[in-house]
Amino acid sequence: MSPVFHSAGRLRTAGLVLATGFARAARAQAPTEPSLVPEVVVSGVRPARDGAEVKLTAARARREPGTQGDPVKVIENLAGVGRAAFGSGQLVLWGAAPEDTRVFVDGVQIPQLFHGSGIRSTINGDLLQSVSLTPGAYGADYGRGIGGLVRLETRDLPRDGSHVLLDVNTLDGAALVSAVLSERVRFAVALRYGWLDRVLTAVSAPDVGESFAVPHYRDYQAKVQIALRERESLDLALLGSGDDLTRTVHDSDPALARSLCTSSSFQRVYLRYRRVFEDAASVEVVPWLGRDSKRMNANFGANPAGLDQRALRFGLRAEYRSRILPSVTMRLGMDFDGTQADLSRAGSLLIPAREGDVSVFGQPPGDDTNSDTWRATALNLAPYATLDWNIGPLTLSPGLRIDGYLLETSRKTPRVGQTPSIGQSALEAELEPRLAARFRLSSRVTLFGSMGLYSQPPAPADLSAVFGTPTLGPESASHATLGESIEVTSTLSAHVTGFYRSLSELTVRDPAPTPHLANSLVSSGEGRSYGVQFLVRQRPWHGFFGWLAYTVSRSERQDTPNANERLFDYDQPNVVTFVASKEQANWTFGVRLRYASGMPRTPVIAALFDEKHDRYEPVFGSHNSDRLPDFWQLDVRVERNFLLGRSGRLLAYVELLDLTNRANGEEYAYSADYTQRGVITGLPFLGVAGARLEL
Repeated sequence: MSPVFHSAGRLRTAGLVLATGFARAARAQAPTEPSLVPEVVVSGVRPARDGAEVKLTAARARREPGTQGDPVKVIENLAGVGRAAFGSGQLVLWGAAPEDTRVFVDGVQIPQLFHGSGIRSTINGDLLQSVSLTPGAYGADYGRGIGGLVRLETRDLPRDGSHVLLDVNTLDGAALVSAVLSERVRFAVALRYGWLDRVLTAVSAPDVGESFAVPHYRDYQAKVQIALRERESLDLALLGSGDDLTRTVHDSDPALARSLCTSSSFQRVYLRYRRVFEDAASVEVVPWLGRDSKRMNANFGANPAGLDQRALRFGLRAEYRSRILPSVTMRLGMDFDGTQADLSRAGSLLIPAREGDVSVFGQPPGDDTNSDTWRATALNLAPYATLDWNIGPLTLSPGLRIDGYLLETSRKTPRVGQTPSIGQSALEAELEPRLAARFRLSSRVTLFGSMGLYSQPPAPADLSAVFGTPTLGPESASHATLGESIEVTSTLSAHVTGFYRSLSELTVRDPAPTPHLANSLVSSGEGRSYGVQFLVRQRPWHGFFGWLAYTVSRSERQDTPNANERLFDYDQPNVVTFVASKEQANWTFGVRLRYASGMPRTPVIAALFDEKHDRYEPVFGSHNSDRLPDFWQLDVRVERNFLLGRSGRLLAYVELLDLTNRANGEEYAYSADYTQRGVITGLPFLGVAGARLEL
């Protein structure tokens, strides 16, 4: 039997051992929890400016079951969010590819919301004030993405005293310190370090990494706030994150051993100037600078593959807001973003795989190997303007954004001998009108809708003259939503939102057997995603709060005009999440139940023996005509709060993930001759015991 099937069995055993170890830790220690400022209980979820936007307070989100105390992870529980593969750390919003969704912290774009394992977010939740999710059809103040939008806002630091926060659990340890340096200057520093890999070793489960990418992550943040004048402030912030992931499947035959190693990191430094004038007008300016790094090394048999990306990132956001009439508020802004990336790649043309590639897990690559080194530069300058116009019960929010792109690559053709480098440069402009509307039918019923055009530049990794196409242009999309919100009672509400997203000029592989020189990718892909999402929410009522979210959708792709339509690789027709928590005195009890349809896969229907390479090659059926098994999981969270003196607090918590010990399938794996098919599963049970201490 293939070693992949054995690794799945070891994975289940390791999960049980890990759960036992965590349970012992929960009995042996009373966990603890701290916070920088007094926690303010606000409604957990509420609609915001954009029609489909949902905004959450970090204080409430942190206590939701399934988040392990990380407020950003509550996003996974919301309507419109697909269930990504365990450990991927990806976001699938309304059928958009994960790389099409943009994440911003105080208006500064960061490359990833979660660490590569998906266990933690890359920003310490104790520095956050709010988390905002817009699956699509967002306003003109943001762009460069054809998917969804996530916005994180950092909180104002305490105005007096020094504060210390320590959070230790079986996943990682975190510390945060804040202090007041003077009447006008405050600062905070936060650190987090993941040690799940060491915990696995301690409970004698080191081989769990053969099927689960065991995370090794760290992140750090620092923030300084300076009060300049009344209603005028200046923030200086530093963000940093790093990840290392390794997945290995051993085999007695070295030629069949498989490993995938990835590492990534990013740093951001930014200033944030804010001022509110006497007439209530305001201005905000955010210049920023950063670096991104990402490396991938894949060894599937005799042909290794690698991709190394290093990028200098910089940008500036500036916005002026003013009420120009009693019923009209205007926002004028400028959004600038720049990327200069240096890349090198070697190995198979098909590794890493792209969305839509037909393959099976661990399939050895062919003989199509090559290498390339190149530089790609992308500059985007986007002025925008929006209005919020109140006309009785109707609120209109028209907006216009003009995205101008300068795209450059160092080589237009592959390197041949001593041929001098001939670069490629292009200017593109995209006119992107946006519109949102809300109509209040009564004190309890509101209708809302939004629509707009969107674009995004090509990925630097796609601009290689060997592995991609240097002349690729921006991808485009149009979004539309229509929904209704009903306040059933003062604390109970129901929301329904229909959505449609149309995609065009998507970058896909050239289907020709022998693509033209420097033309491995083409901008001929099209797609569409549509569906309806439902959200029933109970705000805090006698200590009880929670929600039920259900999304039914379909996402399709067409790689070329003459190709057949197919399901998107991340298509999930049904996603259901139920979350409920009850506060009783100093105790909080929570439960989360999640269900999701399995993602599409292309089945293997036969196999042919390749005498040249002495192995079997799969024969595939219809593209994405099969699915992984459906996913469902039950999680439980229990926490106990202790007050320590006048300002201290200790929070002990235990969170049990996948309480029913269900082995959810994450991928199909085949035997060497493709006559047997097994399922690679995620961790069946995970217990997280932790303590937070706030002083």
